[in-house]
Amino acid sequence: MVAAPLAALFLFNSARSLVFDRNDAIPVCGYGTDGRISPMENGKFIVPLPGWGNHSYKITTSSDSAQFYFDQGLTMYYSYHMKEAMASFKEAARLDPACPMAFWGQALAGGPYYNAAHTYTVPADMPAIVARMNELIANANPKEKKLIQAMNTRYDFATNADRKKLNQAYASATRQLLSEGNDPDIKMLYVDAIMLIHAWDFWTSEGTPKAWTQEVVDLCESVLNEHPDHPAALHYQIHLTEASLKPQVALANADKLKTLLPGVAHMVHMASHEYQRNGLFAQGVTVNDDADDNLLIYDSLAANLSLVKHSPHYFAVQTYCALSGGMYQTGLTDALRCRKSVSPVPENTYDQYLYMLPSLTLVRLGKWSEILATEKPSETWAYASLLDHFSRGMALVGTGKIAEAKKQSQLLEERLKDPILEKRRIPFNAPLPVAKIADHILASAILFAEKKPEQAVTNLQQAISLEDQLIYTEPADWPLPVRQFLGAYLLQLNKVKEAEAVYRQDLVHHPGNGWSLVGLHKALRRQHKSAELAKIETDYRSAFSKAEQIPAASVY
Repeated sequence: MVAAPLAALFLFNSARSLVFDRNDAIPVCGYGTDGRISPMENGKFIVPLPGWGNHSYKITTSSDSAQFYFDQGLTMYYSYHMKEAMASFKEAARLDPACPMAFWGQALAGGPYYNAAHTYTVPADMPAIVARMNELIANANPKEKKLIQAMNTRYDFATNADRKKLNQAYASATRQLLSEGNDPDIKMLYVDAIMLIHAWDFWTSEGTPKAWTQEVVDLCESVLNEHPDHPAALHYQIHLTEASLKPQVALANADKLKTLLPGVAHMVHMASHEYQRNGLFAQGVTVNDDADDNLLIYDSLAANLSLVKHSPHYFAVQTYCALSGGMYQTGLTDALRCRKSVSPVPENTYDQYLYMLPSLTLVRLGKWSEILATEKPSETWAYASLLDHFSRGMALVGTGKIAEAKKQSQLLEERLKDPILEKRRIPFNAPLPVAKIADHILASAILFAEKKPEQAVTNLQQAISLEDQLIYTEPADWPLPVRQFLGAYLLQLNKVKEAEAVYRQDLVHHPGNGWSLVGLHKALRRQHKSAELAKIETDYRSAFSKAEQIPAASVY
Protein backbone atom coordinates (compact mmCIF):
# COMPACT_ATOMS: atom_id res chain seq x y z
CA MET A 1 0.00 0.00 0.00
CA VAL A 2 1.12 3.59 -0.53
CA ALA A 3 2.49 5.36 2.51
CA ALA A 4 1.19 8.82 1.71
CA PRO A 5 -2.20 8.70 3.49
CA LEU A 6 -0.56 9.20 6.90
CA ALA A 7 1.13 12.39 5.72
CA ALA A 8 -2.10 13.54 4.19
CA LEU A 9 -3.85 13.07 7.52
CA PHE A 10 -1.66 15.77 9.03
CA LEU A 11 -2.83 18.10 6.29
CA PHE A 12 -6.39 17.34 7.31
CA ASN A 13 -5.67 18.29 10.89
CA SER A 14 -4.46 21.74 9.81
CA ALA A 15 -7.78 22.71 8.23
CA ARG A 16 -8.50 25.94 10.03
CA SER A 17 -5.10 27.46 9.27
CA LEU A 18 -6.13 27.89 5.62
CA VAL A 19 -7.05 31.40 4.51
CA PHE A 20 -9.95 31.61 2.07
CA ASP A 21 -12.72 33.73 0.66
CA ARG A 22 -16.09 32.15 1.41
CA ASN A 23 -17.61 34.11 -1.47
CA ASP A 24 -16.01 31.64 -3.89
CA ALA A 25 -18.92 29.19 -4.00
CA ILE A 26 -21.57 27.55 -6.13
CA PRO A 27 -24.92 26.13 -4.98
CA VAL A 28 -24.41 22.37 -4.81
CA CYS A 29 -24.78 19.45 -2.46
CA GLY A 30 -22.12 17.14 -3.86
CA TYR A 31 -21.14 17.65 -7.47
CA GLY A 32 -20.63 15.70 -10.67
CA THR A 33 -17.88 15.53 -13.28
CA ASP A 34 -17.77 15.82 -17.03
CA GLY A 35 -14.98 13.23 -17.03
CA ARG A 36 -12.28 15.59 -18.25
CA ILE A 37 -9.64 15.25 -15.55
CA SER A 38 -6.20 16.68 -16.28
CA PRO A 39 -3.19 15.13 -14.54
CA MET A 40 -0.84 17.05 -12.30
CA GLU A 41 2.62 18.05 -13.51
CA ASN A 42 4.02 14.77 -12.18
CA GLY A 43 1.52 12.76 -14.21
CA LYS A 44 -0.61 11.72 -11.25
CA PHE A 45 -4.33 12.39 -11.38
CA ILE A 46 -4.75 12.70 -7.62
CA VAL A 47 -2.91 12.12 -4.35
CA PRO A 48 -4.13 10.22 -1.28
CA LEU A 49 -6.88 12.29 0.28
CA PRO A 50 -7.23 12.56 4.06
CA GLY A 51 -10.08 11.48 6.24
CA TRP A 52 -12.07 9.09 4.05
CA GLY A 53 -11.91 6.06 6.32
CA ASN A 54 -10.79 2.59 5.33
CA HIS A 55 -13.54 1.08 3.21
CA SER A 56 -12.13 -1.38 0.69
CA TYR A 57 -13.55 -3.47 -2.15
CA LYS A 58 -11.02 -6.02 -3.34
CA ILE A 59 -10.47 -6.00 -7.10
CA THR A 60 -8.27 -7.93 -9.50
CA THR A 61 -5.00 -6.02 -9.64
CA SER A 62 -1.34 -6.71 -8.98
CA SER A 63 -0.81 -3.19 -7.67
CA ASP A 64 -1.46 -2.31 -4.05
CA SER A 65 -1.45 1.34 -5.04
CA ALA A 66 -4.08 0.75 -7.73
CA GLN A 67 -6.21 -0.99 -5.09
CA PHE A 68 -5.78 1.98 -2.76
CA TYR A 69 -6.89 4.49 -5.37
CA PHE A 70 -9.80 2.29 -6.41
CA ASP A 71 -10.94 2.24 -2.78
CA GLN A 72 -10.51 6.00 -2.52
CA GLY A 73 -12.50 6.43 -5.72
CA LEU A 74 -15.33 4.17 -4.59
CA THR A 75 -15.62 5.97 -1.26
CA MET A 76 -15.62 9.32 -3.06
CA TYR A 77 -18.40 8.04 -5.32
CA TYR A 78 -20.43 6.93 -2.31
CA SER A 79 -19.80 10.41 -0.86
CA TYR A 80 -20.95 12.35 -3.96
CA HIS A 81 -17.46 13.74 -4.57
CA MET A 82 -17.48 12.76 -8.23
CA LYS A 83 -14.42 14.65 -9.44
CA GLU A 84 -12.28 13.11 -6.72
CA ALA A 85 -13.82 9.73 -7.55
CA MET A 86 -13.07 10.03 -11.26
CA ALA A 87 -9.50 11.20 -10.61
CA SER A 88 -8.92 8.34 -8.17
CA PHE A 89 -10.16 5.73 -10.64
CA LYS A 90 -7.97 7.29 -13.36
CA GLU A 91 -5.01 7.11 -11.02
CA ALA A 92 -5.77 3.44 -10.37
CA ALA A 93 -5.80 2.88 -14.15
CA ARG A 94 -2.51 4.75 -14.52
CA LEU A 95 -0.91 2.49 -11.94
CA ASP A 96 -2.44 -0.68 -13.44
CA PRO A 97 -3.48 -0.05 -17.06
CA ALA A 98 -4.67 -3.66 -17.38
CA CYS A 99 -7.17 -3.40 -14.50
CA PRO A 100 -10.72 -3.47 -15.90
CA MET A 101 -12.29 -2.34 -12.63
CA ALA A 102 -10.33 0.92 -12.75
CA PHE A 103 -12.23 1.71 -15.95
CA TRP A 104 -15.47 0.36 -14.49
CA GLY A 105 -14.97 2.89 -11.71
CA GLN A 106 -14.55 5.70 -14.23
CA ALA A 107 -17.79 4.64 -15.92
CA LEU A 108 -19.45 4.67 -12.49
CA ALA A 109 -18.13 8.09 -11.48
CA GLY A 110 -18.88 9.62 -14.88
CA GLY A 111 -22.51 8.57 -14.78
CA PRO A 112 -25.52 10.30 -13.22
CA TYR A 113 -25.83 10.58 -9.47
CA TYR A 114 -28.57 11.39 -6.97
CA ASN A 115 -28.14 15.14 -6.61
CA ALA A 116 -27.80 15.74 -10.36
CA ALA A 117 -30.01 12.99 -11.74
CA HIS A 118 -32.14 15.41 -13.76
CA THR A 119 -29.32 17.48 -15.28
CA TYR A 120 -26.89 14.76 -16.38
CA THR A 121 -25.13 14.71 -19.73
CA VAL A 122 -22.73 11.97 -20.82
CA PRO A 123 -19.05 13.01 -20.60
CA ALA A 124 -17.33 13.28 -23.97
CA ASP A 125 -14.72 10.65 -23.15
CA MET A 126 -17.18 8.09 -21.77
CA PRO A 127 -17.30 5.98 -24.98
CA ALA A 128 -13.53 5.50 -24.76
CA ILE A 129 -13.71 4.64 -21.05
CA VAL A 130 -16.43 2.04 -21.58
CA ALA A 131 -14.62 0.60 -24.61
CA ARG A 132 -11.42 0.15 -22.62
CA MET A 133 -13.36 -1.43 -19.74
CA ASN A 134 -14.79 -3.98 -22.17
CA GLU A 135 -11.43 -4.62 -23.85
CA LEU A 136 -9.99 -5.61 -20.47
CA ILE A 137 -12.89 -7.79 -19.32
CA ALA A 138 -10.85 -10.96 -19.77
CA ASN A 139 -8.69 -9.79 -16.84
CA ALA A 140 -11.70 -9.63 -14.52
CA ASN A 141 -12.89 -12.31 -12.11
CA PRO A 142 -16.43 -13.71 -12.57
CA LYS A 143 -18.11 -11.18 -10.25
CA GLU A 144 -16.26 -8.27 -11.83
CA LYS A 145 -17.36 -9.45 -15.28
CA LYS A 146 -20.97 -9.25 -14.14
CA LEU A 147 -20.41 -5.75 -12.75
CA ILE A 148 -18.89 -4.72 -16.08
CA GLN A 149 -21.80 -6.22 -18.00
CA ALA A 150 -24.23 -4.34 -15.76
CA MET A 151 -22.29 -1.11 -16.29
CA ASN A 152 -22.70 -1.50 -20.04
CA THR A 153 -26.47 -1.14 -19.63
CA ARG A 154 -25.93 2.35 -18.22
CA TYR A 155 -24.76 3.72 -21.56
CA ASP A 156 -25.88 3.55 -25.18
CA PHE A 157 -23.61 5.55 -27.45
CA ALA A 158 -25.19 4.32 -30.69
CA THR A 159 -28.58 5.95 -30.09
CA ASN A 160 -30.14 8.86 -28.27
CA ALA A 161 -31.84 6.50 -25.82
CA ASP A 162 -33.37 8.51 -23.03
CA ARG A 163 -31.59 8.58 -19.71
CA LYS A 164 -34.61 7.34 -17.77
CA LYS A 165 -34.68 4.07 -19.73
CA LEU A 166 -30.92 3.62 -19.32
CA ASN A 167 -31.18 4.24 -15.57
CA GLN A 168 -33.92 1.63 -15.35
CA ALA A 169 -31.89 -0.85 -17.39
CA TYR A 170 -28.87 -0.31 -15.14
CA ALA A 171 -30.97 -0.76 -11.99
CA SER A 172 -32.46 -3.97 -13.39
CA ALA A 173 -29.04 -5.33 -14.31
CA THR A 174 -27.61 -4.42 -10.91
CA ARG A 175 -30.54 -6.06 -9.18
CA GLN A 176 -29.63 -9.33 -10.87
CA LEU A 177 -26.32 -9.21 -8.99
CA LEU A 178 -27.85 -9.11 -5.51
CA SER A 179 -27.42 -12.86 -5.20
CA GLU A 180 -23.64 -12.50 -5.59
CA GLY A 181 -22.49 -13.76 -2.19
CA ASN A 182 -24.31 -11.25 0.03
CA ASP A 183 -22.02 -8.49 -1.25
CA PRO A 184 -22.73 -5.21 0.63
CA ASP A 185 -21.25 -3.04 -2.10
CA ILE A 186 -23.41 -4.60 -4.79
CA LYS A 187 -26.42 -3.98 -2.55
CA MET A 188 -25.43 -0.34 -2.25
CA LEU A 189 -24.84 0.00 -5.98
CA TYR A 190 -28.38 -1.26 -6.49
CA VAL A 191 -29.76 1.16 -3.89
CA ASP A 192 -27.87 3.95 -5.64
CA ALA A 193 -29.38 2.90 -8.98
CA ILE A 194 -32.92 2.99 -7.58
CA MET A 195 -32.25 6.38 -5.97
CA LEU A 196 -31.32 7.73 -9.41
CA ILE A 197 -34.69 6.69 -10.82
CA HIS A 198 -36.70 8.13 -7.92
CA ALA A 199 -34.55 11.04 -6.80
CA TRP A 200 -36.09 12.85 -3.80
CA ASP A 201 -39.30 10.87 -4.18
CA PHE A 202 -39.56 8.25 -1.44
CA TRP A 203 -42.39 9.42 0.83
CA THR A 204 -45.80 11.00 0.53
CA SER A 205 -46.49 14.17 2.50
CA GLU A 206 -48.45 12.00 4.96
CA GLY A 207 -45.33 9.94 5.66
CA THR A 208 -46.31 6.87 3.62
CA PRO A 209 -43.45 5.20 1.73
CA LYS A 210 -43.69 5.10 -2.05
CA ALA A 211 -43.89 1.69 -3.71
CA TRP A 212 -40.13 1.54 -4.32
CA THR A 213 -39.01 2.86 -0.94
CA GLN A 214 -39.19 -0.05 1.46
CA GLU A 215 -36.93 -2.35 -0.54
CA VAL A 216 -34.01 0.07 -0.57
CA VAL A 217 -34.55 1.13 3.04
CA ASP A 218 -34.45 -2.53 4.04
CA LEU A 219 -31.27 -3.10 2.03
CA CYS A 220 -29.54 -0.24 3.82
CA GLU A 221 -30.63 -1.62 7.18
CA SER A 222 -29.46 -5.12 6.30
CA VAL A 223 -26.04 -3.85 5.24
CA LEU A 224 -25.68 -1.73 8.38
CA ASN A 225 -26.64 -4.70 10.55
CA GLU A 226 -23.69 -6.66 9.16
CA HIS A 227 -21.37 -3.77 8.21
CA PRO A 228 -22.21 -0.88 10.57
CA ASP A 229 -19.47 1.35 9.15
CA HIS A 230 -20.34 0.99 5.47
CA PRO A 231 -20.08 4.56 4.08
CA ALA A 232 -22.70 4.17 1.36
CA ALA A 233 -25.27 2.57 3.65
CA LEU A 234 -24.77 5.29 6.26
CA HIS A 235 -25.11 8.01 3.62
CA TYR A 236 -27.97 6.58 1.59
CA GLN A 237 -30.07 5.70 4.63
CA ILE A 238 -30.15 9.38 5.58
CA HIS A 239 -31.36 10.39 2.13
CA LEU A 240 -33.92 7.60 2.06
CA THR A 241 -35.49 8.44 5.43
CA GLU A 242 -35.01 12.19 5.97
CA ALA A 243 -38.34 13.05 4.33
CA SER A 244 -40.22 10.48 6.41
CA LEU A 245 -42.03 11.29 9.62
CA LYS A 246 -39.40 9.29 11.52
CA PRO A 247 -36.10 10.86 10.48
CA GLN A 248 -34.58 9.81 13.79
CA VAL A 249 -34.05 6.27 12.47
CA ALA A 250 -30.84 7.49 10.82
CA LEU A 251 -29.74 9.95 13.50
CA ALA A 252 -26.93 7.68 14.68
CA ASN A 253 -25.55 7.78 11.13
CA ALA A 254 -24.81 11.49 11.51
CA ASP A 255 -22.26 10.98 14.27
CA LYS A 256 -20.79 7.97 12.48
CA LEU A 257 -20.27 9.78 9.19
CA LYS A 258 -18.43 12.73 10.70
CA THR A 259 -16.32 10.34 12.79
CA LEU A 260 -15.56 7.68 10.17
CA LEU A 261 -15.07 10.10 7.26
CA PRO A 262 -13.97 13.33 8.96
CA GLY A 263 -12.23 14.68 5.87
CA VAL A 264 -15.02 14.17 3.33
CA ALA A 265 -17.00 17.39 3.10
CA HIS A 266 -20.29 16.00 1.87
CA MET A 267 -20.35 13.17 4.41
CA VAL A 268 -19.66 15.59 7.27
CA HIS A 269 -22.35 17.90 5.89
CA MET A 270 -24.79 14.97 5.74
CA ALA A 271 -24.77 14.89 9.52
CA SER A 272 -26.58 18.23 9.41
CA HIS A 273 -29.41 16.68 7.39
CA GLU A 274 -30.15 14.61 10.47
CA TYR A 275 -29.44 17.31 13.01
CA GLN A 276 -31.83 19.79 11.36
CA ARG A 277 -34.54 17.13 11.20
CA ASN A 278 -34.19 16.24 14.88
CA GLY A 279 -33.85 19.58 16.64
CA LEU A 280 -30.06 19.41 17.08
CA PHE A 281 -29.58 22.79 15.49
CA ALA A 282 -26.35 23.89 17.16
CA GLN A 283 -24.64 20.72 15.93
CA GLY A 284 -26.01 21.38 12.46
CA VAL A 285 -24.31 24.76 12.44
CA THR A 286 -20.95 23.38 13.57
CA VAL A 287 -20.67 20.48 11.15
CA ASN A 288 -21.27 22.72 8.15
CA ASP A 289 -18.30 24.85 9.15
CA ASP A 290 -16.28 21.64 9.34
CA ALA A 291 -17.59 20.50 5.95
CA ASP A 292 -16.73 23.85 4.38
CA ASP A 293 -13.18 23.63 5.73
CA ASN A 294 -12.88 20.16 4.22
CA LEU A 295 -13.71 21.47 0.75
CA LEU A 296 -10.70 23.76 1.01
CA ILE A 297 -8.39 20.97 2.09
CA TYR A 298 -9.27 18.73 -0.83
CA ASP A 299 -8.95 21.67 -3.23
CA SER A 300 -5.49 22.44 -1.86
CA LEU A 301 -4.43 18.83 -2.51
CA ALA A 302 -6.01 18.53 -5.97
CA ALA A 303 -5.73 21.91 -7.67
CA ASN A 304 -5.84 20.18 -11.07
CA LEU A 305 -9.48 19.17 -10.45
CA SER A 306 -10.85 22.72 -10.00
CA LEU A 307 -12.89 21.54 -7.03
CA VAL A 308 -15.64 23.48 -5.32
CA LYS A 309 -14.08 25.63 -2.60
CA HIS A 310 -17.30 26.55 -0.80
CA SER A 311 -20.89 25.39 -1.05
CA PRO A 312 -23.86 27.72 -0.64
CA HIS A 313 -25.88 24.59 0.12
CA TYR A 314 -23.82 24.07 3.26
CA PHE A 315 -24.36 27.72 4.20
CA ALA A 316 -28.10 27.41 3.50
CA VAL A 317 -28.57 24.35 5.72
CA GLN A 318 -26.38 26.02 8.32
CA THR A 319 -28.60 29.12 8.17
CA TYR A 320 -31.73 27.01 8.56
CA CYS A 321 -30.21 25.31 11.61
CA ALA A 322 -29.22 28.65 13.12
CA LEU A 323 -32.57 30.38 12.62
CA SER A 324 -34.42 27.27 13.80
CA GLY A 325 -32.23 27.28 16.89
CA GLY A 326 -32.90 30.95 17.62
CA MET A 327 -29.26 31.92 16.94
CA TYR A 328 -29.57 35.49 15.73
CA GLN A 329 -25.94 36.51 15.18
CA THR A 330 -24.92 33.12 13.83
CA GLY A 331 -27.99 32.85 11.63
CA LEU A 332 -27.55 36.30 10.13
CA THR A 333 -23.84 35.73 9.53
CA ASP A 334 -24.53 32.43 7.79
CA ALA A 335 -27.41 33.89 5.78
CA LEU A 336 -25.24 36.78 4.59
CA ARG A 337 -22.52 34.30 3.70
CA CYS A 338 -25.10 32.41 1.66
CA ARG A 339 -26.22 35.64 -0.01
CA LYS A 340 -22.66 36.54 -1.00
CA SER A 341 -22.07 33.10 -2.50
CA VAL A 342 -24.76 33.37 -5.19
CA SER A 343 -25.26 35.70 -8.15
CA PRO A 344 -28.99 35.67 -8.89
CA VAL A 345 -30.38 36.22 -12.36
CA PRO A 346 -34.07 36.67 -13.20
CA GLU A 347 -34.43 33.05 -14.36
CA ASN A 348 -32.85 31.44 -11.29
CA THR A 349 -35.44 31.67 -8.54
CA TYR A 350 -33.56 29.31 -6.23
CA ASP A 351 -30.54 31.61 -6.09
CA GLN A 352 -33.00 34.40 -5.33
CA TYR A 353 -34.31 32.36 -2.40
CA LEU A 354 -30.77 31.86 -1.09
CA TYR A 355 -30.15 35.58 -1.56
CA MET A 356 -33.17 36.40 0.60
CA LEU A 357 -32.24 34.12 3.51
CA PRO A 358 -31.04 37.10 5.60
CA SER A 359 -34.52 38.65 5.46
CA LEU A 360 -36.25 35.35 6.28
CA THR A 361 -33.85 34.90 9.19
CA LEU A 362 -34.80 38.34 10.49
CA VAL A 363 -38.51 37.46 10.20
CA ARG A 364 -37.93 34.25 12.14
CA LEU A 365 -36.23 36.16 14.93
CA GLY A 366 -38.55 39.18 14.95
CA LYS A 367 -35.96 41.79 13.98
CA TRP A 368 -38.44 44.23 12.48
CA SER A 369 -36.34 47.40 12.38
CA GLU A 370 -33.45 45.52 10.77
CA ILE A 371 -35.77 44.25 8.02
CA LEU A 372 -37.06 47.73 7.25
CA ALA A 373 -33.47 48.99 7.00
CA THR A 374 -32.39 46.36 4.45
CA GLU A 375 -31.71 47.19 0.82
CA LYS A 376 -34.32 45.99 -1.64
CA PRO A 377 -33.34 43.31 -4.17
CA SER A 378 -33.29 43.95 -7.91
CA GLU A 379 -36.72 44.58 -9.40
CA THR A 380 -35.83 42.03 -12.09
CA TRP A 381 -35.73 39.26 -9.49
CA ALA A 382 -39.39 38.35 -9.17
CA TYR A 383 -39.09 35.80 -6.37
CA ALA A 384 -36.58 37.79 -4.33
CA SER A 385 -38.83 40.83 -4.61
CA LEU A 386 -41.84 38.80 -3.49
CA LEU A 387 -39.95 37.54 -0.43
CA ASP A 388 -38.83 41.10 0.26
CA HIS A 389 -42.46 42.27 0.23
CA PHE A 390 -43.31 39.43 2.63
CA SER A 391 -40.49 40.32 5.01
CA ARG A 392 -41.24 44.05 4.97
CA GLY A 393 -44.95 43.38 5.38
CA MET A 394 -44.34 41.21 8.44
CA ALA A 395 -42.03 43.87 9.89
CA LEU A 396 -44.63 46.57 9.33
CA VAL A 397 -47.29 44.48 11.06
CA GLY A 398 -44.82 43.88 13.88
CA THR A 399 -44.33 47.63 14.29
CA GLY A 400 -48.03 48.45 14.07
CA LYS A 401 -47.97 50.03 10.59
CA ILE A 402 -50.89 48.09 9.16
CA ALA A 403 -51.71 50.39 6.25
CA GLU A 404 -48.14 50.16 4.98
CA ALA A 405 -48.17 46.40 5.52
CA LYS A 406 -51.25 46.19 3.30
CA LYS A 407 -49.33 47.92 0.52
CA GLN A 408 -46.59 45.30 0.78
CA SER A 409 -49.24 42.59 0.68
CA GLN A 410 -50.67 44.08 -2.52
CA LEU A 411 -47.21 44.24 -4.09
CA LEU A 412 -46.64 40.61 -3.09
CA GLU A 413 -49.89 39.57 -4.75
CA GLU A 414 -48.87 41.36 -7.95
CA ARG A 415 -45.62 39.38 -7.96
CA LEU A 416 -47.60 36.15 -7.67
CA LYS A 417 -48.71 36.67 -11.27
CA ASP A 418 -45.16 36.40 -12.65
CA PRO A 419 -44.95 33.21 -14.78
CA ILE A 420 -41.36 32.57 -13.65
CA LEU A 421 -42.81 31.38 -10.32
CA GLU A 422 -44.47 28.47 -12.10
CA LYS A 423 -41.15 27.12 -13.34
CA ARG A 424 -40.22 24.05 -11.35
CA ARG A 425 -36.68 23.26 -10.24
CA ILE A 426 -36.94 19.52 -10.98
CA PRO A 427 -37.19 17.39 -8.87
CA PHE A 428 -38.15 20.04 -6.32
CA ASN A 429 -40.90 22.63 -5.93
CA ALA A 430 -41.84 25.49 -8.17
CA PRO A 431 -41.67 28.79 -6.27
CA LEU A 432 -45.39 29.50 -6.74
CA PRO A 433 -46.85 27.29 -3.96
CA VAL A 434 -44.14 28.56 -1.60
CA ALA A 435 -44.91 32.14 -2.59
CA LYS A 436 -48.59 31.52 -1.86
CA ILE A 437 -47.64 30.36 1.64
CA ALA A 438 -45.87 33.68 2.19
CA ASP A 439 -48.94 35.49 0.86
CA HIS A 440 -51.27 33.68 3.27
CA ILE A 441 -49.02 34.25 6.29
CA LEU A 442 -48.73 37.98 5.64
CA ALA A 443 -52.47 38.25 4.97
CA SER A 444 -53.21 36.44 8.22
CA ALA A 445 -50.90 38.74 10.19
CA ILE A 446 -52.71 41.78 8.80
CA LEU A 447 -56.14 40.27 9.42
CA PHE A 448 -55.26 39.32 12.98
CA ALA A 449 -54.01 42.84 13.64
CA GLU A 450 -57.32 44.14 12.28
CA LYS A 451 -59.27 41.96 14.74
CA LYS A 452 -60.45 39.55 12.06
CA PRO A 453 -59.27 36.31 13.64
CA GLU A 454 -61.49 33.90 11.74
CA GLN A 455 -60.20 35.12 8.38
CA ALA A 456 -56.65 35.07 9.73
CA VAL A 457 -57.01 31.45 10.82
CA THR A 458 -58.55 30.49 7.47
CA ASN A 459 -55.55 31.95 5.65
CA LEU A 460 -53.15 29.96 7.81
CA GLN A 461 -55.10 26.76 7.28
CA GLN A 462 -54.80 27.33 3.54
CA ALA A 463 -51.08 27.91 3.95
CA ILE A 464 -50.73 24.67 5.94
CA SER A 465 -52.45 22.77 3.16
CA LEU A 466 -49.90 24.15 0.68
CA GLU A 467 -46.97 23.53 3.02
CA ASP A 468 -47.92 19.91 3.60
CA GLN A 469 -47.86 19.24 -0.15
CA LEU A 470 -44.37 20.63 -0.73
CA ILE A 471 -41.73 18.19 -1.90
CA TYR A 472 -39.15 17.67 0.83
CA THR A 473 -35.80 19.32 0.40
CA GLU A 474 -33.19 20.72 2.71
CA PRO A 475 -33.17 23.37 3.74
CA ALA A 476 -36.92 23.60 3.44
CA ASP A 477 -38.12 25.76 0.55
CA TRP A 478 -40.28 27.46 3.19
CA PRO A 479 -38.24 27.75 6.41
CA LEU A 480 -40.95 29.22 8.69
CA PRO A 481 -43.39 26.41 9.57
CA VAL A 482 -46.95 27.68 9.24
CA ARG A 483 -48.38 25.76 12.20
CA GLN A 484 -46.15 27.80 14.47
CA PHE A 485 -48.02 30.94 13.36
CA LEU A 486 -51.39 29.25 13.73
CA GLY A 487 -50.60 27.93 17.20
CA ALA A 488 -49.56 31.39 18.38
CA TYR A 489 -52.79 32.93 17.08
CA LEU A 490 -54.91 30.22 18.69
CA LEU A 491 -53.24 30.84 22.04
CA GLN A 492 -54.00 34.54 21.75
CA LEU A 493 -57.62 33.63 20.98
CA ASN A 494 -57.63 31.42 24.09
CA LYS A 495 -58.28 28.34 21.95
CA VAL A 496 -55.75 26.48 24.00
CA LYS A 497 -56.76 22.91 23.23
CA GLU A 498 -56.71 23.63 19.49
CA ALA A 499 -53.30 25.25 19.86
CA GLU A 500 -52.01 22.15 21.63
CA ALA A 501 -53.17 19.96 18.74
CA VAL A 502 -51.55 22.26 16.17
CA TYR A 503 -48.20 22.25 17.99
CA ARG A 504 -48.26 18.48 18.32
CA GLN A 505 -48.91 18.20 14.59
CA ASP A 506 -46.01 20.51 13.85
CA LEU A 507 -43.70 18.41 16.00
CA VAL A 508 -44.61 15.41 13.86
CA HIS A 509 -43.50 17.33 10.77
CA HIS A 510 -40.58 19.12 12.47
CA PRO A 511 -39.38 16.88 15.32
CA GLY A 512 -37.51 18.55 18.13
CA ASN A 513 -38.08 22.13 16.98
CA GLY A 514 -37.99 24.50 19.92
CA TRP A 515 -40.56 26.94 18.56
CA SER A 516 -43.44 24.48 18.72
CA LEU A 517 -42.11 23.04 21.96
CA VAL A 518 -42.33 26.51 23.52
CA GLY A 519 -45.86 26.88 22.17
CA LEU A 520 -46.87 23.43 23.36
CA HIS A 521 -45.46 24.16 26.82
CA LYS A 522 -47.59 27.32 27.04
CA ALA A 523 -50.70 25.48 25.81
CA LEU A 524 -50.31 22.65 28.33
CA ARG A 525 -49.53 24.99 31.22
CA ARG A 526 -52.65 27.02 30.54
CA GLN A 527 -54.67 23.79 30.65
CA HIS A 528 -52.94 22.75 33.90
CA LYS A 529 -51.56 19.64 32.19
CA SER A 530 -48.31 19.21 34.09
CA ALA A 531 -47.23 15.65 33.22
CA GLU A 532 -45.12 16.60 30.19
CA LEU A 533 -44.04 20.10 31.14
CA ALA A 534 -40.62 19.26 32.56
CA LYS A 535 -39.56 17.17 29.58
CA ILE A 536 -40.88 19.69 27.06
CA GLU A 537 -38.98 22.48 28.79
CA THR A 538 -35.81 20.39 28.74
CA ASP A 539 -36.33 19.73 25.04
CA TYR A 540 -36.90 23.33 24.03
CA ARG A 541 -33.96 24.49 26.10
CA SER A 542 -31.87 21.93 24.24
CA ALA A 543 -33.16 23.12 20.86
CA PHE A 544 -32.33 26.72 21.83
CA SER A 545 -29.05 25.86 23.58
CA LYS A 546 -27.07 28.40 21.55
CA ALA A 547 -29.80 31.04 21.19
CA GLU A 548 -29.19 34.54 22.54
CA GLN A 549 -32.52 34.16 24.31
CA ILE A 550 -35.31 31.60 24.40
CA PRO A 551 -38.29 32.91 22.43
CA ALA A 552 -41.41 33.68 24.45
CA ALA A 553 -43.72 32.24 21.78
CA SER A 554 -43.66 30.09 18.67
CA VAL A 555 -43.39 33.18 16.45
CA TYR A 556 -42.48 36.80 17.02
